Amino acid sequence: MLKTYSHCIYCNSKKLIKIQKQKFRKNFYIETIMLDLNLSEKILRKMKVYKCKNCKILQNNPWFDDHTLRKIYANIYGQHNRGWSNMLNFIKNKKLPDHGNVYNLLIKNYKIRSYAEFNNPFTGLFLNFFNNEFSHKQKFFKNYFKNNINYLTSRQVVEKSTLLKKKAALKGKHFLDSIIKFRDIKKRKICKKFLFVDNSSLTWGQNDNFKSVNSKSLASEFFDLNIVDINSVNYKKKIDIFGIFHTLDHTFEPKRILDLALKISKIVVVYAHVDDNLNKQHLFSITPGFLDYLKKNKIYNVNLTKKIQKKFKSPELYFACSKKKLYLKKLSKLI
Repeated sequence: MLKTYSHCIYCNSKKLIKIQKQKFRKNFYIETIMLDLNLSEKILRKMKVYKCKNCKILQNNPWFDDHTLRKIYANIYGQHNRGWSNMLNFIKNKKLPDHGNVYNLLIKNYKIRSYAEFNNPFTGLFLNFFNNEFSHKQKFFKNYFKNNINYLTSRQVVEKSTLLKKKAALKGKHFLDSIIKFRDIKKRKICKKFLFVDNSSLTWGQNDNFKSVNSKSLASEFFDLNIVDINSVNYKKKIDIFGIFHTLDHTFEPKRILDLALKISKIVVVYAHVDDNLNKQHLFSITPGFLDYLKKNKIYNVNLTKKIQKKFKSPELYFACSKKKLYLKKLSKLI
């Protein structure tokens, strides 16, 4: 059930130093995992926190193996509650995800014709872009959401008669026509949007559903975006801004993901946990010292955390990074 690591999950260094003062803390995630997997506290206490002397991240070791993780992210916590709450809060109350003024900083200082995010579609800025593209009352958003849900569930016709299947096909076409009609009523020109995915066992996937609709399927229609597997990326296509919002620590290849984002985009914006008391539901966490590691490797960055005017409920970090100093010049002047 546990896997031992001999190296850092980010930089592959073997310079892992055990943190002397270890605290075991339970939260609702851990309590549910213990209950469903019949785990004792003794097993979880075997997980110790280490710090990488090279890139400064914190890492649990040992940690859950791949088989156990697939149960956690598919069965036990298959639905990403924060992501879906963000979407539903927007639909019901037109309330956007709380990222302070990150979105305003970006759109005021950069011409954004293309935008991408990694793995989870409702934790970043897609809703901000969508809200800025349409100037409509709340009823519009509710109807648009409803038509998307109806379209994506209309073809779920297993065990239905031939007649009902035909009716479902017609209904599905009707809902799709309504979606396309809504998209044509724009406030301003829409930038191209992409969601990059890696299908890791460390992220929410096939069971990240609401009303039988998967988050990625809904995002594809709702935001009119393209879903791209990281293994089939065309590096010739450049993206203006790439957002990684609470998902860098939900992949087994964080360095590859960040490097890929830096290679195909001008600026990468990262939002992550930085809690010194690494919880057992996370394999690793970056730290403020991670930014120094990036600079040493010629990945220029700006810490946005104190600039974005957000009230933090837990230790978190926002930063923008790029392979070229020029792209960060405008943000650097604001800090």
